[in-house]
Amino acid sequence: MQIAKLLFLSLGFYFGFATAQSAYQLNDNTPIRFKDTENVLVFEDSSNKLSFTDIKEKLSEFVPAKDFKSVTSTSTYWISQKINSNVDHDISLRVNQNSGWMVSQTNVINPNGVVNELAAQGMVGNTNYFSKINPDVTPSKNIKDTSATFILKANSEVQLITQLKAFPTFAFYRPNVFSIQVIDSVYYSDFRRYTLYLEGAMFGVLIALSIFGMYSAIQNTDSTTLAYAAWLILALMTTLGLPIFDGQRFLELFSSMKFIYLDDLISPEYRPFTPINLTIAGYFFALIVHLQLALYVVFTRNFIDTKSHFPKVHLLTNFWFVFLLGYSFIWQIYIGDALMQKLQNIHLTLNVFILLCLFYCCYRRYLMGLSIAKFFLLAMIPYLLFRTSYVLGLVGIPSPFSFLPNSGFGLFLQYSWTNQAFGICCEAIIMSLATVSRMRSIQSELTETIQAQKTLVENQNLVLEETVAERTKELAEQHQELDEAHQLVVGSVNYASRLQRGQLPRQMRIDGRFASFATIWEPRDTIGGDLYWLSSSQQSGPFVLAVADCTGHGVPGAMLSLLVSNSLERIYANDTSQDPAAALMSLDHYVRTGLNQDRPDSESDDGCDAAVLRIDRDKQMIEFAGAKLGLFQVSANGDVIRHQAARCSLGYQDAIEAKDKPEVQTIRYQAGDAFAIVTDGLTDQIGGTGVVKVSYGYKRIETILKTNYGENAQTIADAVHADYAAWQGAQSRRDDVTAVVFKL
Repeated sequence: MQIAKLLFLSLGFYFGFATAQSAYQLNDNTPIRFKDTENVLVFEDSSNKLSFTDIKEKLSEFVPAKDFKSVTSTSTYWISQKINSNVDHDISLRVNQNSGWMVSQTNVINPNGVVNELAAQGMVGNTNYFSKINPDVTPSKNIKDTSATFILKANSEVQLITQLKAFPTFAFYRPNVFSIQVIDSVYYSDFRRYTLYLEGAMFGVLIALSIFGMYSAIQNTDSTTLAYAAWLILALMTTLGLPIFDGQRFLELFSSMKFIYLDDLISPEYRPFTPINLTIAGYFFALIVHLQLALYVVFTRNFIDTKSHFPKVHLLTNFWFVFLLGYSFIWQIYIGDALMQKLQNIHLTLNVFILLCLFYCCYRRYLMGLSIAKFFLLAMIPYLLFRTSYVLGLVGIPSPFSFLPNSGFGLFLQYSWTNQAFGICCEAIIMSLATVSRMRSIQSELTETIQAQKTLVENQNLVLEETVAERTKELAEQHQELDEAHQLVVGSVNYASRLQRGQLPRQMRIDGRFASFATIWEPRDTIGGDLYWLSSSQQSGPFVLAVADCTGHGVPGAMLSLLVSNSLERIYANDTSQDPAAALMSLDHYVRTGLNQDRPDSESDDGCDAAVLRIDRDKQMIEFAGAKLGLFQVSANGDVIRHQAARCSLGYQDAIEAKDKPEVQTIRYQAGDAFAIVTDGLTDQIGGTGVVKVSYGYKRIETILKTNYGENAQTIADAVHADYAAWQGAQSRRDDVTAVVFKL
């Protein structure tokens, strides 16, 4: 009796309620996935404690869904939907949650009044989510699929009573339609096989492009390619993590993290706001999504060079980065309900605004001549389109994809998550073309630059060769001119040397006056300022020998030596009676006046050092006077005497003071005595074998004279010359060298 009564009540409940509510008509043209948005009745349970048994008593209180203006996260909602089968075969249907809803349980009431509880649904892959919000509801533990299934008999009708709850604080994802999603299990399985190909193709493309991007980044090492490679990797992770129909592929690898909630890990006292119930896996997926968007903006900025061409947009994106990172890491975890909705609005608005700004900048760069920007414009269109469709779905506005056919690829794109994945894939493909075009453009510019530099170098080489040839010709002509001039000068100097040698005493002035006579006369250059002089052989009585060292060497010294030689000829032209000291003073006068150095406006200040010997062989006496040139005397027994000269020079502008004038020295000699006069070109020569180079000096001359006193004049002179040459070694000659050695 009780069983019959219960059956009667159940049938009465079903048929009575059925008359008040229309059913969704299911036929052969019904899409794989469908939901009833017109014939839904709703009951709001603000206490969150009513069970299905309680709800059965309140069926009369259900009202049409269109009468609800807003949905809160603090109430539980029970909805009633009917599905009527107009096909002649059984259909396996699966119940799935709709966007923004958490499904706790679905109860299927068959035509015979039998109630079948399909158990809790909740978030994708998580049947325990709703129990965290309402602990009084204990879902079934034996459901392995994320969507529960039931069988709709041929030509029959069922009623679905479903318990729903909105996401707790994620206000932007609040549902705007009271319904649950129903899917034909058989066709859905076939469709999943089809979509798996599409998903596999998309993932394969993204994986291949990621490898290509990383390789390009390693090879090119520029910031744009690196940003592109990083964005591709995050785009791949985003696509793999999107909840596509029946799961999140990437997050399924972290199944242990899918049921750990962030608010379980943080003590309540450290929560500044009410947390949304995000799992760790879900939180990191959200970070990946936001980082993918951030890297896309970085890539775009580098690609079109906003820093140089659009500095204000570049600065705006910097501020957007700060907001996005702060929102991703902190605000979406701990945030109040109202504030979260405002931040969500700001976040999505800013995202679209930044993308539109970059799209405009790409267009401007294309107008500026950056032809590869057209790829970016094409790539951003699907990216903006699919992101816009996602935002439209959140606010309840039908996206353009909702008008596509409810089968095949159209159904694939209708789902907001799958069309986002497809949009990312299209973006990656087009941007790979843009990146390749950019690298080709850079290589083309580099090739053109190298070619231009090569042409420039070739032209410069031609100009240089012409310049060198012209300059070489000029130098050859100048060299020829210089060579001719040099030959002229050399010829003149050589001729002057012959003239100077011709002025030296002839052999007839030497013969009969000396027991032996030898000289060393070596100008530093071809001609020089040193000379030795003998009075005429036509004069009887004492004869005169003079040695002079004129200022300078080369041509100036030779010209001065000519003046000195002529002056000596004038002094002793008639006789040799004038004493040597007087002769030196006369020489001083002739040189000074001959060079006009006795006048205040004289342009020169030159002179000479000299020694004059008046030799009387009958008396075996020599009268000697010297101006800085002394006389060496070597006696027959080898003693060396150095007769000093006055410390004055002859002919210079400053007249010789009385105290410095030369004086006559009378020297007695014996047969066999040797005499020598040397100029400072010999004594001042730097040389020697030591580290520190020193002058040749007078001591070495005295040593040679003492060693060779018994030899004739030529032997003594040869010994001096050999020792001097060894002393000089590799050192350059500093001055003219003259030495006169004789015996009486």
